[in-house]
Amino acid sequence: RNVRTNEKKRYMLNAGLTYDILDWLNVSARIRVDNTDNTYQQKLYASTISTLTEGSTQGHYTIQKVNETQTYADFMVNINKRIDDFTVVVNAGTSLSDNSSDLLGYGGPIRDTGVPNVFNVFDLDNAKKRATQEGWEEMTQSIFASAEIGWKSMLYLTLTGRNDWASQLKGSNPTSFFYPSVGLSAVISEMVTLPKAIDYLKVRGSFSSVGTPYPRFLVQPTYSYDPTKQDWNAKTHYPIGKLKPERTDSWEIGVDGTFFKDFKVSGSFYYANTYNQTFDPKISASFGYSKFYVQTGYVRNMGMEGMLRYGHRWNEFGWNSNFTFSWNKNKIIELVKDFHHPETGKILNIPELEMNGLGYSRFILKEGGTLGDLYSKADLVRNDKGYIEMDANGALAKDANVEPIKLGSVLPKANFAFSNEFTYKGVSAGFLLSCRLGGIVYSATQAALDQYGVSEASAKARDAGGVVINGRTMINAQQWYETIGSSSGLPQYYTYSATNIRLQEAHIGYTIPRRWLKNICDINVSLVGRNLWMIYCKAPFDPESVATTSNYYQGIDYFMMPSTRNIGFNVKFNF
Repeated sequence: RNVRTNEKKRYMLNAGLTYDILDWLNVSARIRVDNTDNTYQQKLYASTISTLTEGSTQGHYTIQKVNETQTYADFMVNINKRIDDFTVVVNAGTSLSDNSSDLLGYGGPIRDTGVPNVFNVFDLDNAKKRATQEGWEEMTQSIFASAEIGWKSMLYLTLTGRNDWASQLKGSNPTSFFYPSVGLSAVISEMVTLPKAIDYLKVRGSFSSVGTPYPRFLVQPTYSYDPTKQDWNAKTHYPIGKLKPERTDSWEIGVDGTFFKDFKVSGSFYYANTYNQTFDPKISASFGYSKFYVQTGYVRNMGMEGMLRYGHRWNEFGWNSNFTFSWNKNKIIELVKDFHHPETGKILNIPELEMNGLGYSRFILKEGGTLGDLYSKADLVRNDKGYIEMDANGALAKDANVEPIKLGSVLPKANFAFSNEFTYKGVSAGFLLSCRLGGIVYSATQAALDQYGVSEASAKARDAGGVVINGRTMINAQQWYETIGSSSGLPQYYTYSATNIRLQEAHIGYTIPRRWLKNICDINVSLVGRNLWMIYCKAPFDPESVATTSNYYQGIDYFMMPSTRNIGFNVKFNF
C-alpha cells in the first residue's frame, strides 16, 4: 500500500518543407515539437513505517505536476552535384533547440487529526508539509555546415563545422564554442583488383572535436528555498573562476568489407580525450563553502567496436544473423592540476576527488582510475591481524575512519549482442541475445531487507543458527545483519558482479500477401516480447536498470523500480 502513480499526457508534432530551386540545389525547413504533462502521486497508507511517513501514523501524500517542452527547428541549404569525376554534397544551415521544464509540487505527512488514507493537500501536517517549485529553460542556437567531396566513387573527403551559442554559457567568456571534424574514406575494392572472395572493402579514418556546455545555473546565480526557515538559502559555492565548455577530441580508424557475398564485417578503433570537465566533489565543512566546482581534468576513452553479419536465402527460406561487440577502457589521466584559486591566486593540485554515492558508498575519482570506481568508506572494526572484533557482549561495530575500500568499477568491460532472423514464405521469427561482461553493482535494497530480517539470506542465517565470522565464531543473525545492513550499512557485503546474459527480444509474425487483399495492401501481424528471460545474473536486481542518469549514482539500487518484461501484439498495414 505504498502507491506511486504517473499519469502522462504527451503530444508530438513534426513538419517539414523542401523546395527545389534547381535539380542540384534545394532548401528545406523542419520543426519538431514534443510536449508532456505529467502528474505524479505518492500515497503511503496508514501503518507504513514511520521512517517513510516522517513520523505520521495516518499516512503520507505527495503530488507533483511537471510540464516539459522540447522544440527543435532548422533551415538548410542543400547541394548535390556531380562535376566530371567529382561529386559534391554540401549542407549548410542554422538550427534552434529549446527545452524547458516546470515543476510544482506539494507533499508531507498527514496530520494526526486528519483522516487516514484520504489523500489531499489540506490534511497535511502544517509544520512538515512543503511546497516545491522548480523550473529551467535551455536554448541552443547553432550554425553548421558539412561538405563531402567524392572522386570516382572510390575516395571521399568529409568536412564539418558547427558553432553553438548555448544558454548555459550566458554571462561567461566565451559565450559560444566551435567544433570541427574531418574524415577520409577509400573504397579499396574500386581502386585495385582484389581476390574473388572479397566483394567490397573500405577503409576509413576521422578526427572530430566536440564541444559540450557546462551544467546550467553555474554562471547565473540561483537560490534554493528553505521551507523550514521560510527564507532563501545563500549561494555558497566556491568561486568558479573562468569557465570553458567541455571538449572531446576523438580519432577513429575503421574497415568495412563484404566477403563471399554473404558475410559482412565492420570494425573500428577509437581514441578519445576529454578536457574541461566540470566536477562537484564532496568537500569538508572546514573548506568554507558548501560546494566546490572545478573545471579541469583529462579523461581518456579507448575502445573497439565490431560487427559480423551473415545473410543468405535458399529459395523461400532466409536467414540473417548479426553479432556485435564493443569494448571500452576508461582512464583518468589528470584531475585538478595547476588550478588557479580565483581568490588567493594559489595553485591547487588535487589528485583525488570524492563524488556522490549512497550511505558509505562513494564514487572516488583518482588519477589512473576510472569515472566509475565505487568505494566503501567504512568497515567493521578489526584488530591488527584483520579479524573482526566484538565487545564483551558480542556486539559488532562499524569503523568509518578506514582507508576507502575499492569495490570495483560500475562500468562494463565489454558488451555483446547476437541476433537471428528467419523467414519462410510469409512467416518471420527471430530473437536477440545480449550480454554485458564485467563491472559491479551495489544493492542497498538487499542490505535493507537483510537489516529487517525479511530476505532469503537472513532466513537461511537464522536456520543455520547464526553467521560464522573469523572462520570459527558464530554470532546471532540479527546482530550481524543489523550491523552490515541498511542504506547506511557496509557496501562491500552487498556488491555483486554486473555480468549478465539475457534474451533481450523475441518475435514471430506473418504477412498476409497483398494478392489476397485485391492488391490493396498487405497486413503484417506479429507477437513481440522484450526482456523475456534473464539467463545469467548474480546480482539481486537487473544490472542494466538505472535509478538516475547522473554519472555518480550508476550501479546503485535502493528500492528503485524493477525492470519489466513487455509482450505486445502488432498489426501493420502497408498500402
